[in-house]
Amino acid sequence: MNYEELQKLMREQKVEMTPKERMTAYNKGEEVDFNPYKLQGPDPCITNILGYKTSDFAKNYDVVEAVTRSRIDDYDLGGCNVSLGLRTVGAAYGSELSFPDNGFDHVTRYCVNDYSDLDKLEPITDPLNNPAYKVLYDRAAEIKRRIPEISVSTGVPGPISTAIAMRPIEKVLRDTVKDPENLHRLMQYAVDGTLAWVRGYKERFGKASVGISDPVTCTTILSKKQFLKFSKPYLKQVIEGIEDIMGSTPGIHICGKTKAIWDDIVDLGIKSFSIDNVEDLAEAKASFGDKMQIIGNVPPVDVMMNGTIDDVIAAVIDNLRKCADNPCGYVINTGCQLSLGTPKQNLDAYIYAVRKYGRGARKGHLPKGLEDAC
Repeated sequence: MNYEELQKLMREQKVEMTPKERMTAYNKGEEVDFNPYKLQGPDPCITNILGYKTSDFAKNYDVVEAVTRSRIDDYDLGGCNVSLGLRTVGAAYGSELSFPDNGFDHVTRYCVNDYSDLDKLEPITDPLNNPAYKVLYDRAAEIKRRIPEISVSTGVPGPISTAIAMRPIEKVLRDTVKDPENLHRLMQYAVDGTLAWVRGYKERFGKASVGISDPVTCTTILSKKQFLKFSKPYLKQVIEGIEDIMGSTPGIHICGKTKAIWDDIVDLGIKSFSIDNVEDLAEAKASFGDKMQIIGNVPPVDVMMNGTIDDVIAAVIDNLRKCADNPCGYVINTGCQLSLGTPKQNLDAYIYAVRKYGRGARKGHLPKGLEDAC
């Protein structure tokens, strides 16, 4: 299919529900117009599609508004998410970050190169005025001012992912064997700084949904033993802290391989698990689909960025066949953050395919639209 044909077919599609209406009805077990969907971390990609650099999105409220309106008008993604980046808690404690014109931030100086530095860190007791946090609180407030009807959710990194924004990853991994006592101290700082953000967010904006992204906790990086000792207990603290502050249970996204820790992830008591495309949705459904909602996992690079329109459509059909009948529900999504350079035609193909082949979705059942799939 070429892009002109795709655009014609999309103009003929009917959207009968808002994303919020669709998700609410779906969670109640009602039939919806089509399967709920998301796009993982779409804002940088949409920023580029609109002709801006990611640095424009970081600094210019007009660009933030344009991207947010595009999320709603062009991609039907509903509300907006103003999340902590993976390195923001580290910056809140004193790590220094570099922000390229077009790309993602990285640490240039760590606040805990030596554990003597840990004793010098000040607890984040006033998150609303912490410079690293305040710029994001202000962004959320400005979005609400410009688009009052929009809902603005938030997200936080997992504690082990925050730890490597405070201390180099090679040192953190070495510490799991050579200096576990101090690593436990570092992990507690990560938890406390994360929950400070959540408390500040509630103070300024009220209750909101919160997601967790924790790429470092995967078994591609950590052994199961390391996960159980240095990640799981602190993830549990963050999850329970969010529940206490916001009154709702978060979901989690983990990049990389996770199959070896699926039982432990279920044990965390989260509401949903967003799975990287290196894992198989059918296996996940068989393992824990009766315990939580599954989210994922169209490949963001091989398919969404580098594939054709037909590749994207085929991947959506495959995901729906594998997991749309998950007992606790299924939200189709990309397996990880959309890559910069992903073409608009592939985002459109993704949405077209969900609307067509996810038509007549109901939790625990394959959608009626799959009857049209070859």
